[in-house]
Amino acid sequence: MDHIPASEAAWLARFFAGRNALHWGAIVTETAPAAWIDQVAPWIDYFVANGTQTPLILPVFSEHGPLTWYAAASDDNSAAALAEELASVVGPSYSDFRGQTLVHDGDDELEDALHERFGHNLFRFAAISDHARMEIVSAVSLYLTVLQRRPAIPDRTQQPFGKLRADFDRALLAGNEEEARVLVDGLCATGRVNAEQRQFLDIRLLAGLGRQDEIAHNYPLIKAVMDLALPPQTIIDVVDALYQEYLVGVENEPDPRTVISAFRRAIAKPFGPLFKERKGIRHPNVLKAFLLFELSQDEPNPVRCEAILNASPASTRDRELLQRWWEQAAQPAPAAPSSEQKLDRAKQALADEDYQVAVDLCLDVLPHAWAYSALLRCAVELENPELTAKVLGLIGSVRLIWTERDRSRIEKLRVAKLAAVPNDARASWVSWARAVAEGMSQTSPTALLDQCVTQWSIEDYLVDATPCETLAQLIGNSQGRSEQIFRDAYPYLVEFFVARPAHPVRGFIPLYGMLIKMIAWSDAASPDELALTSELLQALVGIGPSKEPYVEALEDLSEILATNRAATYVDWALNTAEILALQSAPVPEARLRYFMQVLDLVRAYAHRATESQRLILRLLAKDYDCLDLLDTLPAPDHDDGARDDFSSFPGLIGIYTLTESAGQRAKQVLHKLLPQATVEINADHAATDRLRHLASNADIFVFAWKSSKHQAYYCAKEARGNRELQLPVGKGSASILDSIFKELARLV
Repeated sequence: MDHIPASEAAWLARFFAGRNALHWGAIVTETAPAAWIDQVAPWIDYFVANGTQTPLILPVFSEHGPLTWYAAASDDNSAAALAEELASVVGPSYSDFRGQTLVHDGDDELEDALHERFGHNLFRFAAISDHARMEIVSAVSLYLTVLQRRPAIPDRTQQPFGKLRADFDRALLAGNEEEARVLVDGLCATGRVNAEQRQFLDIRLLAGLGRQDEIAHNYPLIKAVMDLALPPQTIIDVVDALYQEYLVGVENEPDPRTVISAFRRAIAKPFGPLFKERKGIRHPNVLKAFLLFELSQDEPNPVRCEAILNASPASTRDRELLQRWWEQAAQPAPAAPSSEQKLDRAKQALADEDYQVAVDLCLDVLPHAWAYSALLRCAVELENPELTAKVLGLIGSVRLIWTERDRSRIEKLRVAKLAAVPNDARASWVSWARAVAEGMSQTSPTALLDQCVTQWSIEDYLVDATPCETLAQLIGNSQGRSEQIFRDAYPYLVEFFVARPAHPVRGFIPLYGMLIKMIAWSDAASPDELALTSELLQALVGIGPSKEPYVEALEDLSEILATNRAATYVDWALNTAEILALQSAPVPEARLRYFMQVLDLVRAYAHRATESQRLILRLLAKDYDCLDLLDTLPAPDHDDGARDDFSSFPGLIGIYTLTESAGQRAKQVLHKLLPQATVEINADHAATDRLRHLASNADIFVFAWKSSKHQAYYCAKEARGNRELQLPVGKGSASILDSIFKELARLV
């Protein structure tokens, strides 16, 4: 059994123990009865040799032989196939198996081990008689022989590319770097990602994790992509990173020439090709960068500058900044250009692939023959339905000799017009959602969303949040295909309405609640979806909702916890209870009911609860004024090892978090578990000497990046140098402590 990976051997040792008369030690040393080992070892060998993607059947023995059997599969599709095959192999002739999945008994250590390894893809069956028991032994052995002789089947169950990409976006929003990197590899393994697209994914990975400084300083990476036809999201990621690194500190200088000079030196000269085409992007820093690029030219293009100004939402600080730069830095208007000069400008715009500007200039020089051909190219590149219809109308009224390329573009535009999505679907979130609800079929709704979402501004919804309520209703009333489309759009919704605003928005409460409900409506949630649920809960309760949305959100949260009832989610449950404890509760009874459910979860897995989890639970019980309920919690079977292993740790532990209450809770727990350690908390909003000193000198430094400022992150990262910076996945004390003890385990 030396060939079995340690991760697999760990749960096998737990399964072959306790009430199972066949123990793991007897299997490894081959001291168990040979007949028993023959029923187990071949299955384990087959399972390990095939990358753990095959079915597995293991018996539980009594002193007289096999008593019951457990069958496990790696995923839902494999489980469905396994259920059908088991029905043919052992039931109902010999067993009580009728295709039912295992109802997990949280108090059974054997089932606990299986559930943590395979999730809900488990089956259990027993013989209907003593004679049938031996028949099952033979049937299970024969089934293994059939599996071993089964021809290799091409992998047709690989996750769809769109599903992998959505999971990648969820992992980034949740701050799960490890999972995000695994999903990047999975996307590349599909064969649909070329070398250029892999670079785009690498940039998205860094930007999604908030590491814009790494993008801005990765000169070779930016140089490698800046001459390519970049997707809008990559333009946002790169330009925003450069702007944050080089311009944020000087953008408020009173003299625009200072800002323009800094932009020209740090960004325009080395990375000018990034600004060939804005592609309708309305990201604030991208708009500012594109305007500064124009103003840094010898002859700024007034048409392009006005377009950038108009793209910025009115009555915002960014719009005021753009307006001031344009008014103070713009040159006096030159004399009206001649027809030849207009034509030259149009040709230059087309050569620069600045298609939107080229359209305006080409329309201005009609009926020049070259302009018609140029408009065809612009319409194909921009893929705008209004422009497509307009250009087709213009060329229908002229008689020209078209080149082969022009004819190809005309045909392409005609096909595009027939399959065009109604313009309204591109206008906003609500118009897109209505089109989905009405059964949009001409194009992929998710692909359309991917094109349009970069052209929508969060500022439009901050001014008037009424559309958010409409959007929430459209999602809530969806069913069938439209419901699945909204589910696929979940990462886009969270990124737009939760990640983009600087602070939670009261008008977004209906949407926050609906996004929590979408997880409650689904089956078992992924760890990343649970992390996003915590973020949504924090946003919702942090702005003081009224009774109805508060109670509804907690009911959905209770349903999520009930569906994802497993030991691995105890920390998540404690973090959500802490979020609720730290905010006012319009309905305290609803909050208390949820805490009772969390307490019940910890009670079910009390034998696995660490000392830090128990201490956090005690602190929460004080918040909820129910300390006496902890008396119902079983005492630990044994110490979790944290005190024995780490109590003598004498180092300095630094914690950066803007959720100071969570930091103080973590500090209280650490003082009890690590009495010789020094714990310091920092909550500075900017790069201060105090923060820099703590980050530089701490043996372990935790940066709660979900509750932080970018300036503080860069300060701490620079101060740490090559040493590890711990980045917990959540804001709560459980997440902070989890990251500390993982690092202690590595250090000690």
